Amino acid sequence: MLPADMVWRPSTGIGYEHVKVREENDQILIDSIVIGSQNTNDIFRVKYDIVLDKSWVTRAVAIRYLGEDQGLLLSSDGNGIWKDEQGQVIPELSGCVDIDLSCTPFTNTLPINRLSYEPLQQQEIQVVYISAADLSYKQVKQNYTLLENGKDSSIFRYQSGNFTENITVDLNGIVVLYPNLFYREMGPDAR
Repeated sequence: MLPADMVWRPSTGIGYEHVKVREENDQILIDSIVIGSQNTNDIFRVKYDIVLDKSWVTRAVAIRYLGEDQGLLLSSDGNGIWKDEQGQVIPELSGCVDIDLSCTPFTNTLPINRLSYEPLQQQEIQVVYISAADLSYKQVKQNYTLLENGKDSSIFRYQSGNFTENITVDLNGIVVLYPNLFYREMGPDAR
């Protein structure tokens, strides 16, 4: 699978995301830029980088708005202890292993690849949810359930709070279709 280049588009509105995934020194490195619009006069450009270990455990995430000073840097020991840019422990994120960045379907790939799944087995996890709108973060509960494991793709039910959606991933566990939100336009097995 690696290295890989992928492009997603939102199902409605305008925008693109370009993600590069590569392996280097026992790490998986994610480099992405998201360009979109929250309304017709408000175009945003967000750059994010994620460092994972070989088991798809998040070790660091850096997010910034291009052309602005606004940014966020978080790091993790891989066992649920998170620190801010100054190296201070963030107790309210204790126990989280994965991140979920609101402006991308790619971060759903992290727990899908990190965990083992049996059909219809629900995996409940705590994640660091990061809002791309203001870079605020909080701990949230999410559930992933493998619904279908096909020859070319798999379908996972994703649930967080009152939101539920069935996400299609390719053989590498990378999101292909996130109905009503995103679809992969380019990349391995793009649909």
